Amino acid sequence: MQLWFPFVTLGATVISGFLVESMARPCISGFPPLRRCLLNALLTGAQYGAWLALCGTPVLAAVLTTALTLCLVIGSNIKLSILGEPMLFCDVVAARSFLQHPKFYLFSIPLSGRIAVVGGMIALPVMLVVFFTPALLPHIAGGCLLIAGMLGLWAIPATRWVPTPDAQHDIGRLGLPGSLFLYWRCWRHEIAMQPEAAPPVTPSGKPAYDIVIVIQCESFARPGDLMAQQAHDPARIPVLPALTRAETMASHWGTLHVSGFGAYTMRTEYGVLFGQEESMLGFRAYDPFLTAGRDTALSLPAIMGKAGYDCTFVHPHDLRFYARAQLMPACGFSHIVGEEAFPHTARPGMPYVEDMALAQEIGAVAAKAKGPAFIYAVTMENHGPWPATGPNGPQTAFDHYLRHLQNSDRMLGTLTDMLSQMGKKGLLVFFGDHRPSIPGMIIPTPQRGTPYVVIPVGTGTPAAPMKQDLTPAQLHHLILRNTLGGYAG
Repeated sequence: MQLWFPFVTLGATVISGFLVESMARPCISGFPPLRRCLLNALLTGAQYGAWLALCGTPVLAAVLTTALTLCLVIGSNIKLSILGEPMLFCDVVAARSFLQHPKFYLFSIPLSGRIAVVGGMIALPVMLVVFFTPALLPHIAGGCLLIAGMLGLWAIPATRWVPTPDAQHDIGRLGLPGSLFLYWRCWRHEIAMQPEAAPPVTPSGKPAYDIVIVIQCESFARPGDLMAQQAHDPARIPVLPALTRAETMASHWGTLHVSGFGAYTMRTEYGVLFGQEESMLGFRAYDPFLTAGRDTALSLPAIMGKAGYDCTFVHPHDLRFYARAQLMPACGFSHIVGEEAFPHTARPGMPYVEDMALAQEIGAVAAKAKGPAFIYAVTMENHGPWPATGPNGPQTAFDHYLRHLQNSDRMLGTLTDMLSQMGKKGLLVFFGDHRPSIPGMIIPTPQRGTPYVVIPVGTGTPAAPMKQDLTPAQLHHLILRNTLGGYAG
């Protein structure tokens, strides 16, 4: 093999990679910025060099580099259409979750894509073995290209090129691979510049309630908000009687302004648990649970536990998601109730633990409380994907969603009645983590709010309900002001 051949192949790969990457949405018009061209060239060169160092075959290295870029672009475009966000640097964490629970993700990949992914995973090691070149020179050339590409990438001043996060805008000016790389660099820089742990918070109040229950309800949204996208007859919009009644009993109710659509539960969960606004988190905001271990002193259970509440976390699913198995005890939850507490057999239309079963478990925990108790529960029943069978798959999926939504509403009513009948002073907080994404039916829009209610029970004459729209972080502070008498945070 001639020494020049790997470098000629590299040039062709850079051009083909740029053409493929230019298909990433959102698109830009006109000639791409110089920074985007430089990032694409360096990232393509580094990846090509890695493959070449591994296999020693320039053509195979070029094919694999272009194929990986194509997979990245297709995946990002699919994600943008379903969740309203392109691929993010933190999405690599989902790879582990994909292997643990593939059904969460496979519904978003077309059948042809699933076949291609499986076929590619099988074909990759075969091609690397069959086309491996024993000659040493191509491997050395690949290693040199990899090192040169990485040095060039590392010389780029990431924090100057991307001072603030704006993923959709930055894909246009930096390209998809370039924005992923620089966002990762900026995220690591922010982590390095922050203290190892947040200082502890000393609560200034005492328990104001005997029982405090916070329900983070999966995909809970007002049907009217969702069906506004469709030409539906208003008379067909399902009624949620428990939510309607809860809003008349609530001290506060309204819309929770969540940032995610169809996913990113952890953003809402982080805001409510830790009280930090996403606008203050920088690049951490895309997946705040990745660094939440530093913020445990700010969490609801850490603060309420110091004030005298016995804190319990309940989630009827795999606690490895978002590393809850480690994070929740570190936050101050003394008791963790996971999926092992819920005897459940998955069946068509009901793959997850029912919300009513969760309500009964919460009631049992509350009934056993010897002193002030705080219970934070994350539901699972209405987690997608929803069955989309038959000729009108999206409508079928939406009908399944609405059925589970009504079950969630019944759970809200059951918990309200249960808390009222205990004869204790209680507070019930209920909110949706995000709206559902149902391709072909419910698609991403700028309007992403979900309902929330804060219901005091056994406190005498209730105050007039206050309608107030909040962020998840503002709901955190509202909970503390309500549950800790004299809290001034």
